[in-house]
Amino acid sequence: MILINAPTISIHSGHSVGRIRRLRLLAIVPVIIAAVINTGYQYLLAVQANSGEAGDGWRGSMAHFFYVDFADPGVYSVVIAGLIHIIPVFFFAVLAGGFCERLFAENRKRPFDSGIVYTALLFTLLMPPGVAIFHIVFGMSFAIILAQGIFGGEGRSFLNPALVGVAIVQISFPVALTSHPLWSGINGYAGSRELVLYHQQSLEGLTWSGLDWWQAFIGNSQGLIGGSSVLAVMLGAAVLLYGRIASWRLIGGQLLGLILAASLFNLLGGGIRDLPWYWHLVLGSYAFAAVFIATDPSSSAATNAGRWGQGILLGILLVLMRVLNDSHPDSVVPVLLLVSMTAPLIDHIVMWINIRQRGKISG
Repeated sequence: MILINAPTISIHSGHSVGRIRRLRLLAIVPVIIAAVINTGYQYLLAVQANSGEAGDGWRGSMAHFFYVDFADPGVYSVVIAGLIHIIPVFFFAVLAGGFCERLFAENRKRPFDSGIVYTALLFTLLMPPGVAIFHIVFGMSFAIILAQGIFGGEGRSFLNPALVGVAIVQISFPVALTSHPLWSGINGYAGSRELVLYHQQSLEGLTWSGLDWWQAFIGNSQGLIGGSSVLAVMLGAAVLLYGRIASWRLIGGQLLGLILAASLFNLLGGGIRDLPWYWHLVLGSYAFAAVFIATDPSSSAATNAGRWGQGILLGILLVLMRVLNDSHPDSVVPVLLLVSMTAPLIDHIVMWINIRQRGKISG
């Protein structure tokens, strides 16, 4: 028997698509709240470490304009500082993506796709806080053109548009933030400071940095805007799973693959890196991407067995690339792109096996 759970998104049912979008936005609210608080807090910490200088950019000017207190910041200063970094990124992402979507909609005589807002939100949360406006426009434009517009709109591509946009930016500007005066903890657009320390000094580097596992879990560290708080991601995952928007098999498969691969490397010992699986879970953008990107129906397997297989493959490849490839410490984006492209093949193999089994039973 072929077990296929078709995605609940239907291009013929406005109610179904509307429900999906509402639940996705509800699920991502905890991540946005955590992103605002942590981004603002880390920015103010960086300013204090920089002798109180807020930097020469427009973000520093806006912080002064809104009376952010750099010496003794309270809740107001933290929230405003976070919003200063997030709202402009989201605004320009929507502006660039909406412009490209409008061109496609008018050229093909179809309605404007409002799903562009959610795509822009995902793209924003996968960006570092100090991202340049040009990089936002550049990446989001490519996301809509290459991964959505040319395929006919939302849900018709085999790749997540936000993921493609982030990949384009990472490839084009790999060391964009390595010399940033405030966000020096981020290694360009490729990952977090903690993963770089892991590659340089193994597990001891994380300990020396002063970051413990609980801080990483709640999101008290520099990193991508929405990728820092695993706790917030778990709350969002609960909403998606309850609403049957995300596949628990795909999420469970990713976690299983990560645990198996990380445990194997730990058993090998010797010169092999020994980062435990629970550290892989909280570092970089793994948790956010596993829940909000990898579960996109357009880029994930449709069969139940295929979802397990795709998830396990993703978890294993993530650990392999993180451990063996120090040029791209986070590794989430290239692994997700690779595994997304294997989804049709995985489903084909699952169905082929099931058909052969049915043939043997019938014979």
